[in-house]
Amino acid sequence: MHRSIETVYFWPNLPNCLQEVRRVLKSGGKFAILVEVVDSDSKWTSVVEGMTAYSPEDLKKLLDEAGFTQTEIHRKKPTYATILGVKP
Repeated sequence: MHRSIETVYFWPNLPNCLQEVRRVLKSGGKFAILVEVVDSDSKWTSVVEGMTAYSPEDLKKLLDEAGFTQTEIHRKKPTYATILGVKP
């Protein structure tokens, strides 16, 4: 399994990046995005240059649109989430 731990906030053009992740994974490969759940008007987005906040639901949708299957959101406490996807 490949992971992104609290970095997708800074990936340029996230949809294209997720398509590239899917492209290089083996068939059946898994990708997990681990994030702290923040909303788009979080203080962090105004303090940290280049940061974009995504909800777990937004990230699941982006994984779906990038061609991942079996996408799931797992919440660890209210403030942390893991979003999983599988390359078909």
